[in-house]
Amino acid sequence: MQVGTVIQPTNTEDIINAIQSTTGPISIGGGRFSMGGQVAFDNSLHIDMRQFNQVLNLDTDKKQVTVQPGITWRDLQNYIDPHDLSIKIMQTYANFTVGGSISVNCHGRYIGHGPIISSVQNIKLITAEGKLINANRNENTDIFNAAIGGYGGIGVIVETTLQLEENVKVERKTNLIQVKDYLSFFKENIRNNKKVIFQNGDLYPPHFDMVKNIAWIETDKELTDTIRVTPTGLDYSLEHQLLKVITWGDFGKWVRRKILDPLWYRDEVVKWRNREASYDVNELEPKSREESTYVLQEYFIPIYNIESFIPKMKAVYDQYNVNVINVSLRHAYPDKESMLSWAPEEVIAFVIYYKQETSDEAKENVKQWTLAMTDAILSERGTWYLPYQPQATVDQFNKGYPNAEVYFALKDSIDPKHRFNNKLLDKYNPYISQRVEKEGNTIKGYYRNEEQTVLTVPEWYLVFNPKEYSDYLESGANPSDFPFYASLDEYWSLYDRSLKLVSEAYPSNEEYITMLQVIGVSVTLEYTIKILYENTIGKVFSFLHNGINSDEEETINQAHRAYSDLIYHKAWYEFDFLQWIGKVWAVSNTKDSNWFRKVERKTLFTFEFLFKAAYGQLIEWAAKSTYEEPVTDIYVLATSTEEIPTNNAVKIHTKKDDTYLIAIERWGAFTTNLIELADKDIQLHSIGGNDEISVSIIVPKDVSFHLDKIKMLYESKIVTDNDSKRLVYFMPVTELIPFISRIKKEGFEVEHIFDY
Repeated sequence: MQVGTVIQPTNTEDIINAIQSTTGPISIGGGRFSMGGQVAFDNSLHIDMRQFNQVLNLDTDKKQVTVQPGITWRDLQNYIDPHDLSIKIMQTYANFTVGGSISVNCHGRYIGHGPIISSVQNIKLITAEGKLINANRNENTDIFNAAIGGYGGIGVIVETTLQLEENVKVERKTNLIQVKDYLSFFKENIRNNKKVIFQNGDLYPPHFDMVKNIAWIETDKELTDTIRVTPTGLDYSLEHQLLKVITWGDFGKWVRRKILDPLWYRDEVVKWRNREASYDVNELEPKSREESTYVLQEYFIPIYNIESFIPKMKAVYDQYNVNVINVSLRHAYPDKESMLSWAPEEVIAFVIYYKQETSDEAKENVKQWTLAMTDAILSERGTWYLPYQPQATVDQFNKGYPNAEVYFALKDSIDPKHRFNNKLLDKYNPYISQRVEKEGNTIKGYYRNEEQTVLTVPEWYLVFNPKEYSDYLESGANPSDFPFYASLDEYWSLYDRSLKLVSEAYPSNEEYITMLQVIGVSVTLEYTIKILYENTIGKVFSFLHNGINSDEEETINQAHRAYSDLIYHKAWYEFDFLQWIGKVWAVSNTKDSNWFRKVERKTLFTFEFLFKAAYGQLIEWAAKSTYEEPVTDIYVLATSTEEIPTNNAVKIHTKKDDTYLIAIERWGAFTTNLIELADKDIQLHSIGGNDEISVSIIVPKDVSFHLDKIKMLYESKIVTDNDSKRLVYFMPVTELIPFISRIKKEGFEVEHIFDY
């Protein structure tokens, strides 16, 4: 996923200006620990809140703190710990931002509480209009209840006031309990015990029959651990190695239950509450995610249904061979405030930590067992947590979150254009499900990799260069003098520049880069042979040329023109090389040209086109056996106040009001037709699902353009014309039509629009 623009605000004015000066989607990010696109949306203005991180006020009498939302729990703990204060409700790990935690309505291991919303006293947020709103339980209550747990869909939270607690000493107590006895043990010893600060039960896989209950109870005992807040930057290599052991199938789970846990929990531990609440997520961070990774899911089951749910959960894991590392059981009281409440009644949270491979097959397996698990959850009147992979269907979501329609109705009223968006909201929001742009989800090949608009520049040079060669031949110039070496140098220069540019902003596209290397090597070999021939034998025969081209030579020129014309629209190997060989040999010369020169050119042409015909056939077979049928259209999302004209290459796929989804034939026709559309009253919003695109123009050597919002990537040589040059620009799609119009007005040539 590629967002459009990223800003890092440090004050509310930065956010208001960014919202009011743009019109597209907006996404909001904090610590970025969500796993399913909850902090991002394609081509959005992304507001990175991590620099918006100040403590604004601390009231030690009321035990309340007011902060900017980009502050992490760890930094807030460091601030309040000297005052003997502690966070009331937060996650186990302290790396998350406060704003992100509020947006997902987080919870932790705290006993006697529900989600974080119960500890939030007030929020301030900025709406899609750029308006600053104050919200709490007495003022703008509906916005308060929608924004907390609303995943950034209501507005940008810019300030919050939280209730705190005293920092106390806590002692660890553990018990090993059978699943059938866990609920009664919890109700008798934990649920109403006001001395219990933290508690969770580790449900041991793979049998899920025993629970290790871990409670942290307020105490006056001497500290065994005097550290007040967990330091950052600690070495967790031992934890990483032990985690690997636990993932060794059933044996690793046995080692954990019988050896590692008894050793870990054998000693008495007394520490500060802030120390136990400040775990570092680096404990869990794998060194690499190339082949496998660790992932979380979380289910919320009504407290009296957990015994009937556990066998259903185990059955799904067994069926799909899920490598579950741990299941942590945590209690939460009902949340009747948040519109997207995950705890409409008292629940036990099942926090699932599992290992999965990163192959496409493994991801599909996770999707299938997640859907099966969601059905099991719903059968027990439960729900699931939304910061993880959004695999659930729309129907499952509506059953698990029945108040979602109230939430989305409120969102629609204050954000009618639904600018605040992300992958989670985009999937389940009924108000945008009928938008024209949603059609892209059903169209094969709709979404193109944005980096390819830059990577195709060197590829398209191998279209521009044959056109130069054809122009050169038709001008009457000596073929032996064509600058083949300069052409090769230009290709590889463009290749190097393009790779450098995309490596700085995009994930690696190895498949496309390999293709560029293959065609680059092929052309290098071809041009090297031509350089060697044309500078030796070709030169000798050029001296015999009497200034008159034979009919065969004219036909050879026509063949090169036909080839250069075709590759603007089709793959080079689709050219009929053999037909043109036949045409050249079928010509009867009627001109007074040099016979030796004619035979030499005809023989060279025949060998070249025979080789290309054979090589092209091999490439065509390989392409058809390796790749799917190519997608020949690219889709443009646009708005227009007038009817958009259509032809064989331009079709209207969908139209709603003044919004169009246009299918335009790719390659040369795409450039030609967009240049024509520039004369219409049309505004482009995305092309191939992307918001940026590259364009080349041809201008005199002494001309340059420096335009707002448009970046010049590089200059490129016209190897046969020292008075002209090619300029390649990278620009927002929204700027493409104005750019084309200006270039046309200046009288210059828009050479190509690089359509990914």
